[in-house]
This record gives sequence, structure tokens and C-alpha cells, in this order.
Amino acid sequence: MKATRFALAMAAACGAIASAPSFAITANNYTNTGEFTGDTLNIRISGASAQDNGILGSALSLCVAGSVHRYAIANNFVFYCTPDVGTNPGQIQIPARAASSGGPITKLAIYKYSVGGSAFGVDPVASNSATDGSVLGSTGNQLPFLDLSKVVTSLSAAATNAVTSNATFGPGTNGSYVNVVFSTTVATSPLVTPATTYIGVSDVEPEFFSNNTSNLTETSATALIFGPVVTKNVYDRLQTLQGLATPACGTSLDSEGCMPSLTSAQITTLYTQPGQAWSSLGVTGLSATADAVRIARRVDSSGTQKAFEAVIAGTPNGQVGLKDCSTGVDTFALPDSGNTTTGDNESICSSGAATVFAGSGGGNVRNCLNNLNTNGFSGIGMLTTEDKAGSNGWRFVKVDGVAPNQAQTAAGRYRFYTEASVNTRTAGAFATNSASGYSTFVTRFLADFANPAIITQINGAAQPYGAAGLMALLSRQAPGTLPDFTGATSVIPWTKVSGTSVNNCQRPKLFN
Repeated sequence: MKATRFALAMAAACGAIASAPSFAITANNYTNTGEFTGDTLNIRISGASAQDNGILGSALSLCVAGSVHRYAIANNFVFYCTPDVGTNPGQIQIPARAASSGGPITKLAIYKYSVGGSAFGVDPVASNSATDGSVLGSTGNQLPFLDLSKVVTSLSAAATNAVTSNATFGPGTNGSYVNVVFSTTVATSPLVTPATTYIGVSDVEPEFFSNNTSNLTETSATALIFGPVVTKNVYDRLQTLQGLATPACGTSLDSEGCMPSLTSAQITTLYTQPGQAWSSLGVTGLSATADAVRIARRVDSSGTQKAFEAVIAGTPNGQVGLKDCSTGVDTFALPDSGNTTTGDNESICSSGAATVFAGSGGGNVRNCLNNLNTNGFSGIGMLTTEDKAGSNGWRFVKVDGVAPNQAQTAAGRYRFYTEASVNTRTAGAFATNSASGYSTFVTRFLADFANPAIITQINGAAQPYGAAGLMALLSRQAPGTLPDFTGATSVIPWTKVSGTSVNNCQRPKLFN
């Protein structure tokens, strides 16, 4: 009943709706006096924002149903819950912690720092220096994670800037959670405390971001399908030019049969030669304002940017001297501002002033394309295919007539995917495995990413053009599992592993 009173008190303070789970663990249950001292097991993860739904799916599967609170400010969040420590196989194993150290452990906090993207799942995790690692190229392992004790103070304030709601995750969810989101008008610093990150996730292998990878163990975790996106005015015009109209092409203009296509040559031109006009590439009939192509790319620390450089455009790595898959000397289009580190202000994009816009996160790219379309401009960008357009002003397109979905990827016809990496520190004072509870968590975390049922939850409802997003790797299934070339199981039969290491420059080959 104590947990019930805490939950109800917090719900009242945050304005939570009455149906919030009565036994949800809230931030004011956090009493740790140190990272590994107290009754909460802290798990800190950093890196690719494309993996955030995977963190959520894993967290819900590791927690007692109905006990989860998610606290978030922008791309920085934490899941706090009662861990499911039952006796069934696959449930989380909680390490023993003596009473003298604040134990036993009865609560679980899974933190994710997604600011800056994949690079921050590499450099800070490789470092054994307990200094600031929040700037690209810095050498520290500490990032400004949300601090649950500071969250309590903020929520207790007379005028809190938090919005609380109940949320569910994916079709056939394994639980709901209470979502507490702080307004972006709240300064980040009062809610965070520097802490060491022990697990990193990156959309491609760490060598794309750093030459300092000898202290990392890289594990290929999942396949992630990427795709080019265009503003809807371009999408609609392509459909007209390509003779796509319902009901001949399908029941919906967003279905796979009605999805228009760009060629690899058109896409490479657009990504490497700023200042193009759609009409010069054969896409005629747009207004004079919309004919000029704007590019919405990502910053250099982004795994999405690396995936497009490496796998789709075949351009050199924007960070010179690091791994790339370039097939020529042409570089990816640089932002007008030259800012490839922190990203441009979205207003630069929506006004149509920028030929090339750099977004810090995927949300910035989505907003950019949406605003371009609304304001009569046009553009092309890049996203992972678990992003859903809905009624927004952008759409995924086919590449060379092939849709970016699981069926086409499993069949080997769509090859623009990467094998994402989970990175753990293997040596020194901050080695991931030396921190209490991390070894068993990483094992379970990787198992979740290999579980097709959880992958389906992560992706949510299928895209109008078919299931897309993440796929489980055949290499992580039980020995003897047969390859599925239909995509129905959400398991990809191909691999980009060369020898014992993933190599996203490699063309897909059959795993055996």
C-alpha cells in the first residue's frame, strides 16, 4: 500500500489521469546515495536515437506490468520500475546487494541519453576518464543523464512544467506506462547530473565514429532499414508522372503498389550535388518555388547520416580519417551553415532559406520536411523506416522500384539497411562488466533485440507499404532456424558480418 500512496500522490502533483497504475514506482521512491549504493539498479545507455523504441520495448519486458514511469526531457529519459525477477526463463536477474550498501535491490532504472546520436554510444563508452563526454570528440565517459532525485524536486514545485499521461506501446503490448514529459522550456541542467555511461548503441559499427575502439566489444544486435523521404508535393507529383492512381495501383495512395520511386542515380545526385532542380532530374510539373530541391540531412554524429553516407550515397565519411564505404570522391552535401556538429535551427529550414539543412535529430528532419511542404517548398531527407508519416507532409519512396519494407529486405531486393551495434566497455576501472548488474542486463538486452515478438512491438503498426523498421538477425536465432525470405517473421536472413565483425560496407550475404 505504501507504493500506492506514493503513486497517487505523484499523480496528483503531475495532473496524471485517474487511471494511472496505482502501484507504479515513481521518482520519489528513488533513494540511492550513489551509483551502486541503494535499492535501485541503475543501467545507463547512450547513443543512437533510432534504438529508443528498442530500449522502451526491453524496459517494458523487464518490468512488472503497470509499474513503469518514463521521465523525459527532449532526447534524455529514464524508465523507472519494479523489476520482474520471477522464476520464468528470460526474466531479469537482479544482483545481490548487501544491506550495508543499501540493498537488496528492489527497483530498476534504465537511462537513455540520445542527444547527438550514435557517436555518443561510442566515444564515451570507450573512455575510462570520468570527465565530460557530452561534446563530439571529447574524451570523457560522463554524460548529463536525468537525475531521479532532481526530477522529484521539479515535480514538487508549485508550477511544474511536466505533462503526465498514460501510454501504451505497440500492438499487443506487454504493458502500459506513465509518461512524464518535461517542457523544452525547462532548462536541462537543473534536472541532470553527469554520470558514466556503460552501454552504447550505434546504427553502424563504432569505427565510423572513432579510431579509439580497442576498449570496446561490438555486438551486432539488429538490422535497421533506412529510406529516403521526400516532401508530399514531390511524392504526389512522382505518382502522377509514374501513372500511379487508385484503384489500379492499390487501395491507398500510400500503399506499396502506389508508392512512387526514385532511382539510385537520382538519389546520389541529390545527396551529393546541392542546388539541383527536380525538373533537371526528370521530375517535371512542380511549381517554380517547389522545383528547387532542399536537402534535410543529419549531423556527423548521427548513425542515420553514416548509414546514408556508407550504404546509400557511397560517399566518404563526413568525419575525415574514420571508416567509410565510399565508392568515389564526391562528398555528401554539406549544410549551408557548415554546422555538422550541433545542427541548424529549424527556422532556417521552414523559411526555405537553406539549400542544405542539418538536423540534430530525426525529429528535426521530419519537422523540416513537413514545414517545407506546408510553405510550398520541396525537399528530400533521410529517416529510419519505423518513422511513420501519418498525415504529415513527407513520405518514404521506393529506390529503383523497390519499397523499403521487411518483405523486400528479406527477399534481398532492398539492401539499404545496417546492422546496428551494441557496444560495451571491456577494460579499465569503468569496464561495463565490472559494474554490478550490467553483465546480465546486456545479455537480456541483446536477447530482446533478437526476439521477433519484441521487434514487432518496437516497430509498432505496419507502414501503409508494409512492415518496416527493425528486423531481428538470423545470426541471433536458435541454431538451425531456417531463413525466411518473406519477412513475415521479422527476421532477416542476410548478414553483413565479415569474419567475426560486422562490416556495413559489405553487401548483404546469406547467413549460414
